[in-house]
Amino acid sequence: MATRKLTDEEKRKLYRDGFLILRKAVPENMVENARRHLNVHMGAMRGQAMSAKKIDPVRQNAVATVDGTNPVFTDLYNKSGLKALVTSVIGGSLPDAIGAQVASVYPGRHQDSINEAGYRDGDTPFYGWCGHLDGLWNGAAPVPTIERPMTRTERRKWYQDPARNGCSRSYEGTGMNITNFTALVGVALSDQRKEGVGNLGLLKGAHLKMGEFFRWQDAQGGPLGPDGPGWPREHFEAPNGHGLRHYPDQLRDAYKRSAEVTPDGRLWPKPTLMKLAPGDAVIVHFATPHSASRVDGPDPRHMIYFRVMSPDRPEDQRRSYSPALTDIWKEWKGMRRTVKEMARA
Repeated sequence: MATRKLTDEEKRKLYRDGFLILRKAVPENMVENARRHLNVHMGAMRGQAMSAKKIDPVRQNAVATVDGTNPVFTDLYNKSGLKALVTSVIGGSLPDAIGAQVASVYPGRHQDSINEAGYRDGDTPFYGWCGHLDGLWNGAAPVPTIERPMTRTERRKWYQDPARNGCSRSYEGTGMNITNFTALVGVALSDQRKEGVGNLGLLKGAHLKMGEFFRWQDAQGGPLGPDGPGWPREHFEAPNGHGLRHYPDQLRDAYKRSAEVTPDGRLWPKPTLMKLAPGDAVIVHFATPHSASRVDGPDPRHMIYFRVMSPDRPEDQRRSYSPALTDIWKEWKGMRRTVKEMARA
């Protein structure tokens, strides 16, 4: 399959925005094969649930049982030409993906459900968008409710390590309270060309501000991440009393011009919602806050994600590598000329 490298202008856009959309990056037949495989799996799960007389199968649990190591998913990255495009900006000899995250969002997400920021989904602007960085502790128990405070037992469980997502609050010996990789790469399986269909939302340009913030945390003596300088982990004033700050308020405040404000005075930065057709891909810098949004339309949203790490990262720091936070382009060899050019501009 013919491949190409990113153009200089595409690299400049990736530098400025922290993400880059690649139109028609994956061939249609590969996308259709992956979507069919996912739908066949979901249909089988529904059949099993109905046989067990479970009238309303839990769809998210069904999605969680999809085998992300199946070649029908990994080939979207390994054999489509997408890996070559990612290699052109990260450099080195990137290994093939051995697994993928199958990320589906369904219609009917309840407006009253509580998100990790501690607010009702229906009260959260921009289709319930709650941006986050990956690699952050998200509580070892279900998100606390608004209706009542946690019991002592619930509170004790909430603060345990690791969290539901497998992350810990801190990583001894690293100076970090966060894990990190290099790039998030997403491939759309469903049509997301309008808003309100579960679009991936990205905080445009925020990676540059996050880099500045991590350098400031480092200068203060660290640690980097939540519970470090300037970044309290929990927003106790949130409606549920335990809202999680998945990026610092200093960054949130930098977007106040386009933000919406909830009645309690909380700022909600406006994300850029990705409008993707099936087969479109997006490369996202690790330091760019991101999140799915709510599906208000009739169809589910399906994305496939790959988390890419530079092959040059030291083996003993594969999970938590602070130099890639204080120098956000350190692991992007193919961007070095662009970074120098943009720094002079």
